[in-house]
Amino acid sequence: MFHARHLGFVTMHALAPSMRMPSKQPWYRVGPAWIATGIVCATSSLLTVPPVHGADRQAGPPTLKQVHELLDEASVLLADGKAGKAADKTAEAARQIAELSRQDRMPSGLRSLWEKCRSVKNEIALEGADVDRIELPPLAAGGGKGSSATPAASKPASPMPAGKTAAAVARSTGFTAQVAPILAKHCGGCHIAGRKGGFQMVSYAGLMKTGMVQPGAGAASRLVEVILSGDMPRGGGKVSPDEVGVLMRWIDAGAPFDGADPTLPLDALARQAAAAAQPPAPKPTAVKLKEGEVSFAAEVAPVLLEHCAGCHDATNPESNLSMATLERLLRGGRGGPPLVAGKGAESLLVKKIKGAGIEGQRMPLGKDPLPDAVIATIQAWVDQGLKLDMLTPKDDLAVVAAAGRARSLTHESLRPVRFEAAKRLWARAIPDERPVVEERGDVMVLGNLSSTRMKAMADQAEDVGGRLRDELAGGSSLVKGGVVVYAFAKSYDFSSFWQTVFADERPRGVSAGAGIAGDVVYAAFAAAADDEDDVADATAALTEQMAVAALLGRGVPNWFARGCGRSLAMKAAPKSAVVQKWRRELPEAMQRMGPAADVLDGRAPSQTTAAVAGGFVTPLLATGGRLPALVKQLDGGAGFDQAFQSVFRGPPRGAFEAWCAQQARNGRK
Repeated sequence: MFHARHLGFVTMHALAPSMRMPSKQPWYRVGPAWIATGIVCATSSLLTVPPVHGADRQAGPPTLKQVHELLDEASVLLADGKAGKAADKTAEAARQIAELSRQDRMPSGLRSLWEKCRSVKNEIALEGADVDRIELPPLAAGGGKGSSATPAASKPASPMPAGKTAAAVARSTGFTAQVAPILAKHCGGCHIAGRKGGFQMVSYAGLMKTGMVQPGAGAASRLVEVILSGDMPRGGGKVSPDEVGVLMRWIDAGAPFDGADPTLPLDALARQAAAAAQPPAPKPTAVKLKEGEVSFAAEVAPVLLEHCAGCHDATNPESNLSMATLERLLRGGRGGPPLVAGKGAESLLVKKIKGAGIEGQRMPLGKDPLPDAVIATIQAWVDQGLKLDMLTPKDDLAVVAAAGRARSLTHESLRPVRFEAAKRLWARAIPDERPVVEERGDVMVLGNLSSTRMKAMADQAEDVGGRLRDELAGGSSLVKGGVVVYAFAKSYDFSSFWQTVFADERPRGVSAGAGIAGDVVYAAFAAAADDEDDVADATAALTEQMAVAALLGRGVPNWFARGCGRSLAMKAAPKSAVVQKWRRELPEAMQRMGPAADVLDGRAPSQTTAAVAGGFVTPLLATGGRLPALVKQLDGGAGFDQAFQSVFRGPPRGAFEAWCAQQARNGRK
């Protein structure tokens, strides 16, 4: 069956020869049938003139009608959950507004479109999409060119009452510190993140445009009326008398705004207020647990992933509380910090999952209560100080949970977990094609090559894995639970895999990679086209990527893992064409790498990192036994810096920077 991926691949090659992949790469094969079909489809798509929409309907300067249509299209896209595409339309509308604002006579009606564009931008921001590129210009106060005055609606809705100053009102009933948190807490789910009943107050400016607040008349304002009548808020806790008092005093004082930007989302103002009122959120680093302490990675993270992360995700979390990482969990959301170190019973998260002493509903919402034993484990983890026992607070919770399983399970128990996860990852990346699967002990090879070639690759991967066990791990397992090798017959299949794992485009020229994706420790390749593969090149490629995977699976930094993989591959196949190419590339890589910190901190391209780090690692490994000694310490629980210092008699960062400086001096001679 021909697929859209085929059409995109063929169109790229037909239209951009300079972007084509080299015609001969490891294990890469192209079949003539689908190419012929793709060329026909690509050609027909080029001959079909797409319909013209929105701002493309006519040439020349933009018009108010075009801007209006763009914003209408953005609103429809936003309603359909396509915030990214809505942002594209809104950015174009903002660009056209800027162009119109530079005319000698500003068109009548531009100011209202400016306001609409700002409102749509705020709604997009609430959906978590990038709005930095939506740049609205300042509009002239009098409709002319050259003024920097902002629209009147961005100013406070009313003047201060006689005898009062903004500072005085802010001290007693400040909007940003007191009012915004009340509105976000009690109204946010329906009228900030949503538009229940057709009413939404994304920001202070948005609230004042609704007419719900009558400056100077707290008791007569509709906002206060619906609260006092009990009609609002619905489905949760009630607004306390003290909170109603704050709202009425603020409205009676003229409903002033005391912040820097009245268009900022109320949720953001509420988070700022909560952060100012609370001690800084704890920033745990990985520590070694004492006997009997709860493991966040093995016991808490998996529970949060299974029962909470579906609603509290990274992109559109309920109540602005994301559990994508531990860092974001500790940052809190609309209800403030959910965890207080050392005080499990008092922490909001624990109260919520117990369903006791809270406003609103028990969590997880719409599911069975968590077992008492699980709740007790989470509370004990909070009581012991929110300790993180693996990786960092910035790592995805799924990655932390997978690391916890890898540590807690035996090698034999972990292997089926890894291998089943590998099949699920393939299904996500290549959903329309079942892979051929070959298992060889601790190595699983799966891909869409022919059965004959898959068997040959599995045999070769088993052989490479056996040699690496001796050279890298001193005869123990290559990596706990085993390693997975993915083999893709088509370059676009490898690109689909890359996008699934990294949520990004595959870098040009990269035809192999290794890493960790949840429970899967993998090496991946775009396969060769030749019927008779170059065995030496294949050995070098497999050695490099399987070694990188094994070291990354032990928590080694990316730069060092790639350096070891390159060094071991050059030793395994010293006369192969690809190794000779690597040797020639090292001086050029040294020239283009920039500061040594770019390699150490992951800012350098992967090919540059592999070349330069390989040059650094090779002399270190010249003395036999050093790499197995390092791996033994890592498997025993030592950190990488500690193990490196012990084996190589110096800190890794300092040693690498000194080597780079020496290479630079040698190059100048």
